[in-house]
Amino acid sequence: MSKDNKEFWLASASLVGTIIGVGVFGVPYAISRVGVVPALAFFLVLGGIQLLQHFYLVEAAMVCPDKLRLPGLVGRYVGPRARWVAAVANVLGLWAGMVAYIIVGGKFLSVLLQPYLGGEIHHYQIAWALVGSSLIYFSLKAISRLGLVTVTALIAAFMVIFARAAPAVRFDNLLAFNIQDLFLPYGVLLFSLSGYPAILEMEDILEGKHRHYRRAVVVGTLTGALLTITFGLVVYGVTGLATTEDAVTGLQNALGGNIAQLAALLGFVAIMNCFLRIGVNMRHTLQYDFKLRRFTAWLMTVGIPIGVYLIGSRSFVSMISFSGAVFGGITAILVALLYISITKKKLMKEKPLGVPLSWAYVSIIILAGGALIEVVQAAGKLLK
Repeated sequence: MSKDNKEFWLASASLVGTIIGVGVFGVPYAISRVGVVPALAFFLVLGGIQLLQHFYLVEAAMVCPDKLRLPGLVGRYVGPRARWVAAVANVLGLWAGMVAYIIVGGKFLSVLLQPYLGGEIHHYQIAWALVGSSLIYFSLKAISRLGLVTVTALIAAFMVIFARAAPAVRFDNLLAFNIQDLFLPYGVLLFSLSGYPAILEMEDILEGKHRHYRRAVVVGTLTGALLTITFGLVVYGVTGLATTEDAVTGLQNALGGNIAQLAALLGFVAIMNCFLRIGVNMRHTLQYDFKLRRFTAWLMTVGIPIGVYLIGSRSFVSMISFSGAVFGGITAILVALLYISITKKKLMKEKPLGVPLSWAYVSIIILAGGALIEVVQAAGKLLK
């Protein structure tokens, strides 16, 4: 394999591994709350929006001559105030994701090891948090090589689960229309389909060569999205209204322990890859955009999520729904504004993306409305 092809597949794997993170395990539960048809409508709209956002961010990376992350790019091309909004939304969103990875990653690890080692779930969560956090200190190159191996194993595990679960799919589940929480798929899917943390890291993997950049984004985004929705539909088809928040427990009840073990392994591999990649992205943001020393940036990156977990945060579906709709929505709006600014100023010297600005404006309206609805719903729950 040539060096260019190897870099292309490493970059694509980086994006697939970021998309197939903890969010994929919340998708079956989100489908169970509304039914297949509304869930697919959310998927098509939000999948299209996320693909566009990934392209918009690539455009900014190709224009910028310096090694900046999202807050730095927004500050340079949109404005200094927007830079701080981007920084806060980006950091809070990544931290929320890392807390979810600690919660569910430790749970999956306990499914794999508890029968042999004993102990409680929180012991595995703490152990995973400490080991994963220590690995974030190391370089992207090492993690990207790990990413290609883990994504390959991940796709293979998906295929085995699909083959094992498909015969048990009940089509009456897929035809059911059971709206219990119509808006839940919005935040869960927006979170699940996001690959922002990998987009700018992909340019590093490609060593600044832009010839394959957009193509790698297409391959990575579409592969990750298709695997995500297929997993959601197959698991929901098997477990129906008995679908659990983490998906694995429901599969265990429906198909037995072996499939649960495989699903837990799949889950841990996905979460390990995504946790490390998002953590490195956060560390790089603090290093490159805020000029912190490497150790200080690492300590801030891993210290806050571990602290939030220790305080007592335990529900991951609520967390990824709020994080996706609010922090992810704000981030996506800023990325759209970034594309609008770059396009209006005609800064792209290479072949421009050519997506009409009206698409960016429409996505901003949808994302702003979604974030507002999620905030109102969350406030209503707190006031009950």
